Amino acid sequence: MSIRLSEYIKQTDLYIFIGLLAYMPLHIFLSTWLGSTFGAIEAAKVAKDGVLVVGFLLTLAVSLRQPWFKPLLRDKLLWLIVAYAALTLLLAAIKPTDRDAEVLGVVYNTRFLLFFLYGILLTHLYPVPRLKTLALKAVIGSGILVVSFGIVQYVFLPNDALIHVGYTRDNGVLPAFFIDEKPDLERIMSTVRDPNSFGSYLIVLTSIVMTIMLATRRLITRRAMLITYVLAVICIWLTFSRSALVGFLLAIATFVLLHGGAVRSVAHNYRKVLIASSVATLFVIAGGLFATRNTYLVQNVILHADQNTVLEDPNQLRIRFMKESVENIADHPGGTGPGTAGLASIHNNVQGTVLNEDYYLQIATEVGIAGVTLFMAILSVVAWRLYRLRKSKLVLALLASFVGLAFTNLLVHIWSNEAVAYTWWGLAGLVLAKQALPKATKRT
Repeated sequence: MSIRLSEYIKQTDLYIFIGLLAYMPLHIFLSTWLGSTFGAIEAAKVAKDGVLVVGFLLTLAVSLRQPWFKPLLRDKLLWLIVAYAALTLLLAAIKPTDRDAEVLGVVYNTRFLLFFLYGILLTHLYPVPRLKTLALKAVIGSGILVVSFGIVQYVFLPNDALIHVGYTRDNGVLPAFFIDEKPDLERIMSTVRDPNSFGSYLIVLTSIVMTIMLATRRLITRRAMLITYVLAVICIWLTFSRSALVGFLLAIATFVLLHGGAVRSVAHNYRKVLIASSVATLFVIAGGLFATRNTYLVQNVILHADQNTVLEDPNQLRIRFMKESVENIADHPGGTGPGTAGLASIHNNVQGTVLNEDYYLQIATEVGIAGVTLFMAILSVVAWRLYRLRKSKLVLALLASFVGLAFTNLLVHIWSNEAVAYTWWGLAGLVLAKQALPKATKRT
């Protein structure tokens, strides 16, 4: 491969990676609008994953000739990911199911890990500070558009507005969401697929924005980040996603717990006041919820359990799904194959739709006990490496959001969402690259 061609490929790889980071939060809106306009909705949906594969393969082709590539192959995290992907493909080959759902299952379960490896390879081809700067600009730029549209959607747009850009059930996206299908209780999803996924995406965005706000010395940047943060928090509430709200609070708690300097100093100097005020606040909230437990607001917005609704109680529904998932895993410990559970199973015309309401149970259902063990090992290694690098402000933001997303995945299929998964795992690949090389070769 000539030097000139190699440099051209490297530039293309970089543009693809940064472009995907910027595009993914806007993907559902843009692909639905353009796909329905030009009559190519399916092609518009899958184009992003094809671009990912092309970008990764081009990066891999350039990396194969580099002196650091062979030492990279000795990293245990890489082999965990390879083993998990290989098991997924093996079960896809030997477990009979609907072909379309099977392909979707393989893609949903592995694409964010491929993007993670893509990011790691790029850090050995480009200066890491430059990559981080470009990546953060892409993420923040898209994030500002997403939260702004979320506010506009709730305040100004009628419930059927997105129908005009192709949002229909037949196209796989709903134009509006409501609590228990009650029109007076709208839930926003902005340009993301659904309110729960939007809320989880905002956990990542708020963690990054908060980090930049504390780190920057530029007043204009700090004010812009503060405005973005406030709008994002408002959007989290307007999703009425309980999983996202709890995940957001866990991310904040993790951020405060691990952040050095001013946060710890304030917490130490005013610890008695903070403890007393926190306890008082909890009592007030608990007392207020108990006193108003039978009101329309609490029954619908907080508990999602209004007796007047004609739908099955979502809390009981989630518990039922989880129990059924556990029973299914016990009956099939080797897994039933990709596409037989989770969002991909919506397209499954053989086994039918199986929504576990828990990403970990979904993986255990699809690729068995061995598969979910490998996946949990991947998460554990990534979390530990983030923790070891926690002095980096961006790493701290990712670690805090990881804790929040670890919770939301207990209640929703979050890692299947492209906006959340690509954003978090892409940035994680950029910050964990130096951890992927054995110590003897880091100098290279």
